[in-house]
Amino acid sequence: MSVKPNALVTGATSGIGEATADRLQAAGYRVFAVGRNPEALQALSSRGLIARALDVTDEAAVEQLVGEIDGGVDVLVNCAGFPLTCPLEQVALADLRLLFETNIVAALHLSQAVLPGMRERGSGIIVNIGSTGGRFASPGAGGYHVVKYGMEALSLSLRAEVAPFGVRVVLLDPTAVRTPFVTSQQEAQHAYAPDDPYGDFKRRYADNTRRLSAKRGVMIEPDTVARAVLRVVRAKNPRPRYIVGSSGKATVLARALVTDRMWDRILMRGLHD
Repeated sequence: MSVKPNALVTGATSGIGEATADRLQAAGYRVFAVGRNPEALQALSSRGLIARALDVTDEAAVEQLVGEIDGGVDVLVNCAGFPLTCPLEQVALADLRLLFETNIVAALHLSQAVLPGMRERGSGIIVNIGSTGGRFASPGAGGYHVVKYGMEALSLSLRAEVAPFGVRVVLLDPTAVRTPFVTSQQEAQHAYAPDDPYGDFKRRYADNTRRLSAKRGVMIEPDTVARAVLRVVRAKNPRPRYIVGSSGKATVLARALVTDRMWDRILMRGLHD
């Protein structure tokens, strides 16, 4: 009787993380699905996943969880994160620090926790969920872009360092995904005082986000990303990074073809008078 490989998925209580946990379980993995929402964790458990409460910024809790996984972690999928949409002048530094801790520092720490076992076995894969927002920057979401650019650097550097040990690191950059993140972006940008100098900008940003989310083919479903994760995990020699979603591929290509000033004009169209 073969032993099921162990997969650890963070941010598994919603969106991409939840869809990925379900896909990996259906493919025969023993999935440890972690997050912070008690009701969502209970639902995951009822579907046969090994659901655990975890704050990924709690270093001791991360070490304890990884140490309790019998046989070690064969697949790590770093999905934990949240959006931050606000003009950079007004970004709360505490929010930016938490975003960085949740997206970058936690992903690195989880990788550090599972790598000794992967190196010892001479195999393993770490899949980091980035974003096409790590390939270009746009106004209104600067804090988010800062972190996603960081995920690009983390993934590409780590990949080269651990490849000699038989460990693979792959970065997936999805385009906009239809998750509660979109709603939170719209609501956050609509919350402004009457005398807010960025008031008109925030209103137009939220309206543009809503309009784009309604267009066919612009956004993708969480399961589209989850299926991409499964393909990468199963691949014998996956590429270092992938873009998920045709609209994201088109945007990244467009950014590569235009100058910085042309890109600024394209992005600011409709956001300022």
